[in-house]
Amino acid sequence: MDMHRPFGFDWGELVSIVTLIGVVMTYVKTSIRNAAHDSNQAEFARLGDSIAQLNQTMIKVNMVLDSLKADRESTNQRLTKLETATDKHDVRLARIEEHVIVNKGDKK
Repeated sequence: MDMHRPFGFDWGELVSIVTLIGVVMTYVKTSIRNAAHDSNQAEFARLGDSIAQLNQTMIKVNMVLDSLKADRESTNQRLTKLETATDKHDVRLARIEEHVIVNKGDKK
């Protein structure tokens, strides 16, 4: 191998070949980077849309939960009123039963 003509090329030709390989590699690297960048932008746009939809869904869920909470509080209030009325009726029934027993005892 001749040091003045490695691989049968002049030094200028070797520099040109290495430069051409470098340019091609840089072009491929840039193309890959741009494709990846575009892909990431599209994914981030889709992710942003998904997050916006999730926020809308969470707002609706919170509204439904608030409605359910209000309904439950209303139901609890009605239940408390019914329990109070039942307790009053139980007391009145006990008094009536006591009165009936006392009256039966008086008749004998």
